[in-house]
Amino acid sequence: MKISTLLNKDSVFSHAVCASKKAALEKISIVAAEKLALNSQDLFESLIAREKIGSTGVGSGIAIPHVKISRELPATAIFLQCETAIDYDSYDGNKVDILFAIFVPEDQCKEYLSALSEISQKLLDKQFLRQLRNAEDNQQLFELLTL
Repeated sequence: MKISTLLNKDSVFSHAVCASKKAALEKISIVAAEKLALNSQDLFESLIAREKIGSTGVGSGIAIPHVKISRELPATAIFLQCETAIDYDSYDGNKVDILFAIFVPEDQCKEYLSALSEISQKLLDKQFLRQLRNAEDNQQLFELLTL
């Protein structure tokens, strides 16, 4: 599972206005619900439940919220580059401005791990991260993420 199979142009957002972790997860839930034909409140509650297990803030201003979805649905990702960094309870204590949310079917956990590995490698590259943070619009973000 590659990043390019998870994302499309309508699921990448540059300079998203997110006042809080809750607001960011709500925005992600709304977009994902439209793509997956699911209830946004249910997705939001799943994301919050996952955060209660442990923060998906992985450090360096990055969070990778993720939840399992029904096996009949396609794996989907939503990418937000927040206009302003938000408190996220990250392990390193830093605020988050990059969120890469993944919704993965229950029966594709192995494929999900390969996608997570690719995403993590890209996001841990300081030069790539700088490019993401300096992207001017959704199109530029999309192109960077799917190279």
